[in-house]
Amino acid sequence: MKVKAVISAALLCAFAISASGCDGADIGTDNLIRPPKTVGDEAEIEQLIADTAGSGYTLKYPKSGNYRSAIVMKDLDNDGTDEAIAFYRTPNETKAEVHMLVMYCANDEWKLSENCALDATDVDCVDFADVTGSGTLEILSGYTTYNSSINNLACHSYSNGKTNRLTVESSYSSFYCSDFDSDGVNEVMLLSLYTTENDATANMLVYSEERNCLYSKASVKMDPNITRFKNITVTAAENGQNVLIVDGCFANDDTVTQIIYFNTELSVLRNPLYKEKDKNITQRSADIICTDINNDSVTEIPVVDKLPSTRDEDKSAVADKISWNSFYQQSEILNHLSDQIPDYQNGYSFTVPESWADGTYTVRLDSEKRAMSFFEWDFDNLGQKVFEIRAFKLEQWDVGEDSDAYTLIYKNESTAYAFADVNEETSLSISEDDIKTAFSLMTVNNI
Repeated sequence: MKVKAVISAALLCAFAISASGCDGADIGTDNLIRPPKTVGDEAEIEQLIADTAGSGYTLKYPKSGNYRSAIVMKDLDNDGTDEAIAFYRTPNETKAEVHMLVMYCANDEWKLSENCALDATDVDCVDFADVTGSGTLEILSGYTTYNSSINNLACHSYSNGKTNRLTVESSYSSFYCSDFDSDGVNEVMLLSLYTTENDATANMLVYSEERNCLYSKASVKMDPNITRFKNITVTAAENGQNVLIVDGCFANDDTVTQIIYFNTELSVLRNPLYKEKDKNITQRSADIICTDINNDSVTEIPVVDKLPSTRDEDKSAVADKISWNSFYQQSEILNHLSDQIPDYQNGYSFTVPESWADGTYTVRLDSEKRAMSFFEWDFDNLGQKVFEIRAFKLEQWDVGEDSDAYTLIYKNESTAYAFADVNEETSLSISEDDIKTAFSLMTVNNI
């Protein structure tokens, strides 16, 4: 039995990686918690913040991303010692303004490098990446606006106690940093949802030393019907180049995947799964996100379809088939890897044997019995039953209630999973060991 992660509707928590759009902030102080008094470096840093900000200040916590502490520690200049970054507002400002403090330690004393004032009411996120190729980390900070789908990006570099601002004139809904053009330097990929002010686009920013700015090297259209981003991750294509995989949601909560990559030969940004007039083949009502299903450090993309059924059947009792694919950049196609049959209600899936051809099998779900039954499918007709998997409450299994004919696959603190009715006379016959091996628990990945 493989306890392997697959994302299910019953278990999924929507999330975004690195940064995402967020709601407008409450400017009041009731939701802005001051950090507790501390000792050592943190106490000195907090005192430096208080001395700089003055009385009545409130720390601002990044609302999204990987760094959400009131005080973020990061070794920006790669000297083995952390610098400190903090955000705050004061109550007597006449305009919406957030301050970012960059602090460093020299001769065992914490000092202020820069107090950067930015037009905003709240902090969306903060991230770090070497976007200049200097071998040090720039500070990429995002700030909310009146529109929850639009944030503004700022970028600062730090070296030898001095902080400098790079020019960035770009808004975003989410962003991600990685080396997208294989030049050894990180780029910034800005993703924008459609609004009345902005088109839905992906925009790749690169650094210009001459202009001391991040500028747009390439952009590409994205699906304007996406209302929010659910899951964003970088993975490698077959040629080793990084691509950005973006799961987003429509207004009806359907999920769709877009793949953003930079074509180095043509020097253009591509989004091959999005076609303005054609349905994206990854569109799915099932709450499934892209994930690494086989521990190869490459993110796979799901395509979800209903298994075969007759016209008059209740489609809610017909199981889905999740086809997992890798992305081939050179040909811009999805390369099929494997198929899984999920039981969302009971939190497990079955990996389809490679010997089972499409169109030769189907699966029916029994929610009351908590069972998933596998059948032959022959020219629009339901064939012989091949076997059945059933989920028992643990107390039901332990006392043998209605379970004598079943063979245990796996059990946890609440549920026992077992199979029965193995038919060795069908064209899809499968051994008991193979059933156990193909069984997988469905768990939340990367949370």
